[in-house]
Amino acid sequence: MKNLKKITALTLCMVLVFTLFACGKKETTSGEAEPVKWDFCVINSLTHPSSVLCQQFADEVYEKTDGMVQITVRAPGELSYSANDYLTAVGDGSIQVSDVGSNCYGVLDVGAMSVLPYLADNIEDMDKVMNIIQPYLDKELEKFGAKYLFYYTWPAQSIWTGDTPLNSLEDIKGLKIRTSNNELSELVKLWGGTPVSLTGSEVPAGLQTGVVDGVITSAYGLGGAGWDDSLNYGLITDCQIIPDYICVNAEEFESLPQETQDIIMELAAKYQKLMNESMFADEQTWREQLAEEGITINTASDEETAEMKESIQEYWKEWAEKRGGECTEVLDEIIEALGL
Repeated sequence: MKNLKKITALTLCMVLVFTLFACGKKETTSGEAEPVKWDFCVINSLTHPSSVLCQQFADEVYEKTDGMVQITVRAPGELSYSANDYLTAVGDGSIQVSDVGSNCYGVLDVGAMSVLPYLADNIEDMDKVMNIIQPYLDKELEKFGAKYLFYYTWPAQSIWTGDTPLNSLEDIKGLKIRTSNNELSELVKLWGGTPVSLTGSEVPAGLQTGVVDGVITSAYGLGGAGWDDSLNYGLITDCQIIPDYICVNAEEFESLPQETQDIIMELAAKYQKLMNESMFADEQTWREQLAEEGITINTASDEETAEMKESIQEYWKEWAEKRGGECTEVLDEIIEALGL
């Protein structure tokens, strides 16, 4: 009986040791820790400037962690997830890193506030907005099992038309304008226009047949989509900046050694700055190129912009009240921080 007890105790000890070992780092047969392998789903083709920079981020993570974190950047459709699925997929661990774009904002509250028109019209103001939003965004992402790494923005949105010259916001009255989100639709109504919902692939035909008179997008987006062949006028309004959030599976991230986590967060801060600078530089290049192609581009006056920022605040407050939670308090904090 004593021998049986000894054998049982020994067996339990062995099970405990094995369990502790299994819960620790994965190791190779030589005793070295195995590299962590992550998939990173982006929303654009791998040759798109944003995806190229995401690849550079992945490469530098590999280098700085001495190969211990290997990130493979995946093009849309390469894995069986659409961009609409990226947040839930990264949260449940189906993928480890993803580019969470505005198509996922419907399930966020404070995290979606950054797309409010005229809230921020330059990267410095967007940084202020994100500094206020981030603690709340962290909590919202945590519910999905995701962790925020960094954000990058698409260039500021402006308005472009085919046949109607644009000298001021007054010229938008009565026009049918394609918008890409509900917030911009409300802005078009405020301008006196009619918002129209079209997919990106429907825009060229819509412009040619008169279904829409114009579109709201950036010069960067306009040129990249090839819509410039159907447009002749532009009015720079910088009316909306749309950030994307680069997120990682929280459990995967927290399983890394603290030193490795710190390296990734340092690189996240670096690439947030780098990607935003790149996007806004590309926007300026595209504006110059479109002007050279013959598109007549004007800029909304400071007076018009100031008037819009004041008049649209009522919509901001309605938006925050409908979203509920802490949105109203956060919006007040943002308005104060931006001096609006």
